[in-house]
Amino acid sequence: MNLINDFCLTVGILKGVQVLIVDNDRDSRDLYAFLLKDLGANVITAGSVKEALEILSSFTPNILVCEIRFLGESIYTLLNTLSAMEADNGNHIPIIVTSTSSTGTYDQIPDVEFEEYLLKPLDLDKFASMIRNQVQSDVVEKFCPELLVLH
Repeated sequence: MNLINDFCLTVGILKGVQVLIVDNDRDSRDLYAFLLKDLGANVITAGSVKEALEILSSFTPNILVCEIRFLGESIYTLLNTLSAMEADNGNHIPIIVTSTSSTGTYDQIPDVEFEEYLLKPLDLDKFASMIRNQVQSDVVEKFCPELLVLH
């Protein structure tokens, strides 16, 4: 089954989903944003942890998609900020971590709690499905309850 084609046929499958994409690779960032916007999500992108922290001062995502490696920056700062936001508003913000490195990177981040780990290049069908599954109960149900029956 090709989920992207199925999703595209269902206009707005991610309607109302607030996504923050943090990736230092512009091509990856733009590809993810294009796909998710096409599925109805409100997407904001950042090319660095510092930029993401600035965005979080005025934007609360439903989900974070984040590259794990940043030259000269630690994602721990970003993740700690998300934890504080969760504590303030009581809503869990799922995290999907991406990397060009295999499990070696995964083993290096034992203190980071995240829902999914994807190795680049991403399988876009799997990526779109993960986003939907992580936010389905909160956002998709709120904005498009009829879509939960369709899929």
